[in-house]
Amino acid sequence: MDYYLIIEQLKVVGYRLAIFAAIVCIGYLVGRAVGEIVGRSFGKLGFDATMRKTAMGRAVLKSGFTSSELMKTLTKWAIYIVSLLLALRSLEVPFLEGPIDSVLDFIPNLIIALIIFVFGGVVSDWVGEIIKKSFIQEGGPAFYTDLIGNLLKAVLYFVVITIALSELRIDVTILNTIAQAFAWGLAIFVGISAGIVVGWMLKDRLKDLAQE
Repeated sequence: MDYYLIIEQLKVVGYRLAIFAAIVCIGYLVGRAVGEIVGRSFGKLGFDATMRKTAMGRAVLKSGFTSSELMKTLTKWAIYIVSLLLALRSLEVPFLEGPIDSVLDFIPNLIIALIIFVFGGVVSDWVGEIIKKSFIQEGGPAFYTDLIGNLLKAVLYFVVITIALSELRIDVTILNTIAQAFAWGLAIFVGISAGIVVGWMLKDRLKDLAQE
């Protein structure tokens, strides 16, 4: 009878180990395939060229990755990690089930936060550079145009980071308070700076009108 129970337990253990190995292998294959698809898609859509125009993109390039390679690697390893956690969960080890479920529940929020941070950072850089170039083309003073563009980027980055942290279930109440105070000060400063820039652009026109 004891031998029968041992054999049955070994069968259960063998079955769970087989499921564990199958999930890990499938996760590995799916991760490589999906990562390759994501990397090629980003490359074909021209994200590498877009990233080169932003500060975040240039930082990524300095690390030795292109945007397509970075997304390929992140996608691949995200699938690897999830498949490994699912494989561990399939072993039905009581003391592992709770922590694994917590991590699996947190992973979607982590992925969303990373997406918000990366794409939000790129958009922030892009908008800031457009603002600076637009004012420069209009003949505005470089000091104020750079300052306004950089301040706008800082505000957008702050918003992006706040949203990303909220997705990670981190209390951002203090950040919201700081943001409100910062927004009022920034609004006043931008208003004054915009007036100076507009006055600079219109000074020649006003001089002509005064002479007429």
